[in-house]
Amino acid sequence: MKSENAAKPKSVQEVGQSKTSRFVTLPGLGVLLFFAVLAIYFRAQIVGAFLCFFFLLCFSSWFWSQGILSWIRLGVETGTACCHAGGTLSLKLTVRNLSIFPLVWLDVILPVGKKELLKTDDDGEVFWFVMEHGADAITGIRERFVWLLWQQEITWEETLVTLRRGWTCVTEANLQAGDGFGLSAQGKRYPLPTPVQLVVYPRLMPVNVQPFLKMSQEAAARNRGQQEDVTILKGSRPYTPGDSVKRINWRRLAMSGRMEIKLYETVMPGCAAFILDLESFHRMVKREYTNGTASDELVPEFQPEEMETMISLIASVAQGISEHGIPSALIIPAYTGHETVLVMPTADGDDLTRCMEALARIDYEGKRTIFPWEEFWPVTHLCGDIYICSMNEKMAGYEEISELLGTGKVHRIILNRRGADTGACLYADEILMETAGRIREPEDEQQKERGA
Repeated sequence: MKSENAAKPKSVQEVGQSKTSRFVTLPGLGVLLFFAVLAIYFRAQIVGAFLCFFFLLCFSSWFWSQGILSWIRLGVETGTACCHAGGTLSLKLTVRNLSIFPLVWLDVILPVGKKELLKTDDDGEVFWFVMEHGADAITGIRERFVWLLWQQEITWEETLVTLRRGWTCVTEANLQAGDGFGLSAQGKRYPLPTPVQLVVYPRLMPVNVQPFLKMSQEAAARNRGQQEDVTILKGSRPYTPGDSVKRINWRRLAMSGRMEIKLYETVMPGCAAFILDLESFHRMVKREYTNGTASDELVPEFQPEEMETMISLIASVAQGISEHGIPSALIIPAYTGHETVLVMPTADGDDLTRCMEALARIDYEGKRTIFPWEEFWPVTHLCGDIYICSMNEKMAGYEEISELLGTGKVHRIILNRRGADTGACLYADEILMETAGRIREPEDEQQKERGA
């Protein structure tokens, strides 16, 4: 899977500060006026006329810049506030100029975080900027409005292309306006009346969800299922030619003389619960030096690309099984700065949306995690089949779940295939449609050779 980590910005623009010429200040205007009067006094008509014209130009720019941005009103609304990575979002911006002066140009910059989350549809690169000198660079959405006249209102809808999983809450905007002559550029922070939240769900991949549709201990009767349960009689219907003899209700035939066919209830797994083992993507490795040698000293190593692949895999499977009527549950252990996430199915049927949003909000970068044992045990009866999603076959800290709940209910999804296949795990390359074919081809050839 392609890396979705934030790249280093190619160019960073400094915004948020007012930039004016030294002549567009009271001391500068005083100096210009002094030399203009001096030139007129000594009858230097050309020089005096030029200085007077330049003085009037700078004075107009200074008078224009006095509180011009205080008369600007900005409104931001979301047309589409959430989508999967690779999709598009939409924002609606409304700008109104309440001043008596026009704006030659106005930049509206919305900060969206330190990672390359999204960009404008017509821009080839992500816009990076800093709010003040020495601050960290962040990404943003920049829109430029040209010739905003007095008492004029402009509404613009922008389409945003999402690049990676994540979320952001825009609480303020940065406004920048210029006089058109390059003499004065004013900047101001503008708090939004209503914060705007944008959520980018994990990128979806083609997956094979058949292993997740098998029977489980928490099978529940539904109108649509994968297999009929002969222990639950749903009803009967009149016999028609071609029906199986095994389905004939012989008791009803003996009592009423009418031949009817038994209808059984269909069942499918009641729920699929995913436990994301974040700590498995943070390991200790031996320190390697630039000359190729290694020492016995262990240093932490975080694998963000593999974690993003697993998050996308969980989202894809949850999306796939929801199309078959199976709800999803999600358990994310607590880590530094983030509390435990425990998403369980409800009667509202919004479990998939809540799972997607929880996956989008993951901001794990290593360190220790804390599993919510006290919150998990009371809701195990709602989890149905439990899938522990890890980087490798090591499952430190989760063996207790398999021991107490039973191996028939607890399964494992492994990202990397390592060691011998014990048959008790689901490997990511077997679930992904794009790699499953390449894995099965050698096995099919071996079976053909054995048959020959």
